[in-house]
Amino acid sequence: VPGTRPMVSLALPMILANVTQELGWMLEPGIHDRTLDTCVDEVFSLFLDGERQVLHEHAAPDGSKIDCFEGRLLNPGHGIEAMWFIMDIAERRKDGSLAGRAVDVVLKTLELGWDAGPGGVFYFLDSQGHPPQQLEWDQKLWWVHVETLVALLKAYRLSGREACWSWFERVHAYTWGHFPDPEFGEWFGYLNRRGEVLLPLKGGKWKGCFHVPRGLYLCLREFEKLGAGPMHKDSS
Repeated sequence: VPGTRPMVSLALPMILANVTQELGWMLEPGIHDRTLDTCVDEVFSLFLDGERQVLHEHAAPDGSKIDCFEGRLLNPGHGIEAMWFIMDIAERRKDGSLAGRAVDVVLKTLELGWDAGPGGVFYFLDSQGHPPQQLEWDQKLWWVHVETLVALLKAYRLSGREACWSWFERVHAYTWGHFPDPEFGEWFGYLNRRGEVLLPLKGGKWKGCFHVPRGLYLCLREFEKLGAGPMHKDSS
């Protein structure tokens, strides 16, 4: 849009990384590998805050940080989800260094994004600690937590780091204690900061049949893989 700040978004390379892997069977090897290389490079070179080791949602096209609402915006759920996409690439390539880098970002994001009082992962944060522009910044959302569970299990399996398992137990307890509807099933999507149901709808424009079944399926797959190899914890 003419007259606006030129910015690029984390959403494009992170989703492209996932879609490319899902469609890898129908892509030419050269296109597949080049696309994944580009995605990994863009995620870390453009959006990573080198000091905090968390991912910004937006950056200037050259990767420089922009001091405005959009430039300071952090979406912990997005950053964590992007990292399990990167872990999949690292596992495919047997690249322990890349996997370790992704694990570091997941842990740093949780340290910054976890609400120490009532628990849960914030929806949005400002990287400099300023009030975010989004009025819903302190809500706790279903997809953020289920994607975090996937990322932590992958991180634990690939790294064996105790911090990953400790965080998994914490996020697991919060998730299953707040989002599932014990009376009618399915999950609530939107909680307030205290963990109370804010919106009782279970399906709408944004909350569809995607994150929960995919997340639970991927968690099951991770436990199956953990069970096939050396276990650090009892997966029961």
